Amino acid sequence: MVLSACGPLGFTTEVKGEGVVAGGGTLGGVLTMFPQLGTLANIDFEQNQDFKNNNASRAQVTSVRLNTMTLKIASPADQDFSFLESVQFFARSGENEVLFAQKTNVAGAKLIAPNPTLTLDVLNVDLAQYVRASTMSIVMRGTGRKPPQDTRIEVAAVFQVFVRL
Repeated sequence: MVLSACGPLGFTTEVKGEGVVAGGGTLGGVLTMFPQLGTLANIDFEQNQDFKNNNASRAQVTSVRLNTMTLKIASPADQDFSFLESVQFFARSGENEVLFAQKTNVAGAKLIAPNPTLTLDVLNVDLAQYVRASTMSIVMRGTGRKPPQDTRIEVAAVFQVFVRL
């Protein structure tokens, strides 16, 4: 049996990162800085295992859309999302960036400890031009108050990728 690739190939890939939101004591001052998310700072999809498994390269990418994105408090276990009002995630390559996921009224979701997970609202944005770039960064922004202590967060994003073989 011979199979030929007549159309685009689709597959999913997950990227993960983490960072620490600096705590501010009991007064909870304004949260002015969000952490850089480690491995999400300079993603090279040429090195992505799912791309390798599908014999795909960045140059072959025709479309990329976010399927799901979650934000989890990893530590301390007793911290919840009450310090966070809103959060936005942007894809960035060079000077270009686009908003692709967000959540407003985060504290109102009343996700309780231990280790709550927030599911973000996915925007219908094609990220192909960012994934085709030599590197893409995922940048976190938002509003809120400093948590009482340093809070480690984990981010997981699952993308649907289509490539032309």
